Amino acid sequence: MIQRCIEPHILLRSDASVVRWLSEVNWVINLKSIRKKIRNCLTILCVGCLVVFGFSAGFSGCMSFRTEPEVLKTEFLEEGLVAPKFDIVTSDDDWSIHMATVEGEFDWTVVFVHGSPGSLDAFISFLKNDELRSRVRLVSVDRPGFGLSDPGEAVPSIEEQAFRIRHALVQKGIEGNVILVGHSLGGAVVARIAVDYPELARGLILVAPSVDPDLVGRRWYNYLAKFPLVYWGLSRDWKNSNDEIYPLREQMELLKNRLDTLSESVIVIQGMKDRLVHPENADFIERELRGAERLDVWRIEDMNHFVPWTHPELIERAIYQLLEEVER
Repeated sequence: MIQRCIEPHILLRSDASVVRWLSEVNWVINLKSIRKKIRNCLTILCVGCLVVFGFSAGFSGCMSFRTEPEVLKTEFLEEGLVAPKFDIVTSDDDWSIHMATVEGEFDWTVVFVHGSPGSLDAFISFLKNDELRSRVRLVSVDRPGFGLSDPGEAVPSIEEQAFRIRHALVQKGIEGNVILVGHSLGGAVVARIAVDYPELARGLILVAPSVDPDLVGRRWYNYLAKFPLVYWGLSRDWKNSNDEIYPLREQMELLKNRLDTLSESVIVIQGMKDRLVHPENADFIERELRGAERLDVWRIEDMNHFVPWTHPELIERAIYQLLEEVER
């Protein structure tokens, strides 16, 4: 009875044949299991990539660093202020620099240079400051690769950024009686302007400046941003920011070799709770700026990196101090 329930050809197999047959069946089952696991892994990977892409796109997309000039003009007018003049200065080499200028018949000009990422918007509140507007001409620029200054691609060379900004300022007749204010990476840019073109400015204000090559190493999120799916999801501002920060150590080494030639008066404003630019950058500047006419370092406890927004009064005070010194 039992034998009738078993396939005849199975009964005819030898023990070795049965073992071989069972092995083949087991191999097929294992292969199906492996295929299933591979499919599951690929599904998880695809979903993970979509999540990463969506997160990077959402994160960068919800953070805008640039306001259209017409919107800014409206803001000024609504506050009863004369709006800045927005200019795009072009060059024969097919690049351009965008800037906002509050004009006035003044001997002195204060030029603001933002960090990374960012735009001239970072200092727009200073262009609205009544006391500053009554004493100096005010200029805020979009660094190369940001705002409306050729945002299509990054310009990783600090030397090239300094060259372009200086060229644009000279084209607008801004040279000589100038105070340069740079925040974060903008601090390195204005320092480079000062050492390459000492005739341009008389004083510098370095706000949470990123200048020490030993303190500007890539962080985990810089590596993550190079991952294709993350990179594709980033906004142009974040892409350009990461692309200029990636080679930053080499750029800072080049700047370091020139810092002892900087002869202008310098004020450094550094928050001791800065988590983006190490506070020891201020120590580096004290060591390296041996030729500065005057160097003041303001170390502020309980202050973070975002000085232009959280402590604008410190930058204003520094501007007035430098003006008093250079006007003597």
